[in-house]
Amino acid sequence: MRQEPFVRAAALALALTGCQGGGAPGKSADSAAPAASLSQSDQLLLAAAKVALPPPGVAPGDLPDPSSRGAQLLVQYCAQCHALPAPTTHSLTDWPSVARRMWLRMEWLPPALGVKVPTTADRFVMLEYLTANALKVSGAVLPVGRGRDQFAVVCSQCHALPDPRVHSPEDWPTVYARMERNMERMLVRPPKGDASTEILMYLQTVAGKKPAARR
Repeated sequence: MRQEPFVRAAALALALTGCQGGGAPGKSADSAAPAASLSQSDQLLLAAAKVALPPPGVAPGDLPDPSSRGAQLLVQYCAQCHALPAPTTHSLTDWPSVARRMWLRMEWLPPALGVKVPTTADRFVMLEYLTANALKVSGAVLPVGRGRDQFAVVCSQCHALPDPRVHSPEDWPTVYARMERNMERMLVRPPKGDASTEILMYLQTVAGKKPAARR
């Protein structure tokens, strides 16, 4: 019976989407009517389901090696229930548990919803693709610099800490702005005061440095 709340939330979300999808633009009062008729517990389930969804996804063509079997399976299965996740959403060590959790949820959904569940062979291909293109995390010791502690605390709330050198100094502002929007959507506490500026400055500064050569 543990799966019942998730199944009910998924069914409610799909039903509500179906009711709202046929409405004409500008009729917000009509589209809000189904939600008003829900019980408080059902509204809480829908709110929880919304928060738990992954951040805004990527287009199929923006996936690494989009013509590969792994990318095609990701589009086929993952996009059935939510936005298409980028492989960099999670690290190499996190993807196996995340993928297993998603597959279990898919198996729990009622057949009437028409959600296709990947075969064992497809799961191996998907997981290999996700881990091969996963978020590159930092080493045990982050490069020294102002903003390092804030970066470690704030960014580890949602995922493993990325290697600051994974993006260029020019690219970090765009990436960081996207992460801030994701935090807002996921209701994660954002950095306070000057912390946001210090984190971005740290990432840009460290991104321009090459790793020290080993002796």
